[in-house]
Amino acid sequence: MTTLAAALALCWPPSPLCVPVMVEADASGGDLRLWHRRGGERGLGTLAAASRRPRPAQGAGDNPLLEHAEEVAGGLHVVTAPSAPHQCTAAVEELAQHPWLLRAGRAAVVDVGRISPRSAGARLLLCSDAVVVVVREDPAQLARLAASSAVVSALEEAGVPVGVALVEGARRFADREVAEQTQAPVWARLPQDPAGAAFVRGEGVRAGSGVWTRLREWARERRGEAEVEGLALMRTVRDLAERVEAYGRRAPSGTGARPAPSPIEAPAPRYPQPTATAVAPPPRTGSLAVTGAGAGAGRAA
Repeated sequence: MTTLAAALALCWPPSPLCVPVMVEADASGGDLRLWHRRGGERGLGTLAAASRRPRPAQGAGDNPLLEHAEEVAGGLHVVTAPSAPHQCTAAVEELAQHPWLLRAGRAAVVDVGRISPRSAGARLLLCSDAVVVVVREDPAQLARLAASSAVVSALEEAGVPVGVALVEGARRFADREVAEQTQAPVWARLPQDPAGAAFVRGEGVRAGSGVWTRLREWARERRGEAEVEGLALMRTVRDLAERVEAYGRRAPSGTGARPAPSPIEAPAPRYPQPTATAVAPPPRTGSLAVTGAGAGAGRAA
């Protein structure tokens, strides 16, 4: 799921004065510091501290999220989180109480991690303009998502569109079947693309005898845009990003958080709750939440 969140930020539709930012707001800990070998001078902790301050008057070109973000491989701007859960929990709770800073960033993809009723992650989803649930195309994983349909319904009732991104597996289910069981339409089918996932995670491609392996490695070393955009994962995520961005354009204007109804109070099912990635833009841009249901469902490829 974190891979998909990073890919969405990379593939966000370009627009003037809009720099997409991914925010790791997973209370169980982040991955991107390790993936990209970054320090912790800036990140989730400094962002949460800034959210407590009075909201300043913002100019048209201001993007306060960039003050807490780092640029990593591929041009991705990301607000990283510590790996340890005890270092993240308080910061995520702070952001859930003061989400205005996330929406002030014009386009923010926020990785919320697994959610449960009344959690900080659930409150962040209520402030989003759209939520994407990531789940593997596996009967057990789809059953877990179906068991969490009360969470999906609560978001829809709050005016937050919810869609499913299926990580394609050996068994293929029709989009209609998935929608009927999970109460959410299928917005994307994510291919098994190890090369695309490796690029998003900042990993080098292992050298091999195949010409395509060598070409991909060469393109990554030079950030070859044409080669990267040809990767199956990036093509699929670009279409998904355009869909989510369109929901943001239809959202009410203004940089404040969406008026939050009552917290998601659906009874917790027996199964693990979905994982989420939230995207929070300002006026006319979409907040996104990418969610994965069940153990092992939080991978984009």
